[in-house]
Amino acid sequence: MVNLIRMQTNKFEEDRLIFVHQMESLLQKKMLTEALAMAEARLAAYSTDVDSLVFINRILIELGRIEQSRSVLRELEKNISGLSFVFLRTADYYRETELNQDALLCYQKFLELNPLSDCSSQVAEIIQSLEKEVVPAASDESGSADMPRPESYTITLAELYLQQGHLTMAGNILAEIIARDPANVQAKAKLDSVEALLALKKSSGKTLPAANNLIGTLSCWLENIGRLKKHGT
Repeated sequence: MVNLIRMQTNKFEEDRLIFVHQMESLLQKKMLTEALAMAEARLAAYSTDVDSLVFINRILIELGRIEQSRSVLRELEKNISGLSFVFLRTADYYRETELNQDALLCYQKFLELNPLSDCSSQVAEIIQSLEKEVVPAASDESGSADMPRPESYTITLAELYLQQGHLTMAGNILAEIIARDPANVQAKAKLDSVEALLALKKSSGKTLPAANNLIGTLSCWLENIGRLKKHGT
């Protein structure tokens, strides 16, 4: 069975590479109608195929059919909102079995995918409650034994440690995220701010009671820079 699944996966990847090559070739030749038909045929066979959706929107834009492209994206957004409930239900099951770290990550993913859900406020309250249980309230930042597993590290988790003033823990999480994803600009920017705070704390020799305010200011500053970059591009 394992070998069969592996063969099917390899076959899908081979077909995908062939499809992408054919699409690029058609687009280079400006054969937009033929390319659109091929992309739509693949999407009919694989309803959630990312490559097909990307090419369909690219072609529709080149054809000047902007409203149709927007319609495709609206339908995609609708599908994503529906699929987000998989994370919500799984989070509930994790929570029932006291796997709170996994539940927290799934609840957060649900809100990322479906922030306008009718139950978003309730989910946000659950997240707030779980955060208090998941993030250790240790006064000593050397308590690495209570740290979540590296594969579960997220920027959100790093921010939780920052809010509690655990700078070293937050820095370690961000460094691990960057090691896994060197192109993660957000993690790099936040790590720079953490390192600046650690240097300030070391030079002052104090506990920095205003650290949380400074962290909040830096976070807002970084978010504003991110928005400016998006507008600039």
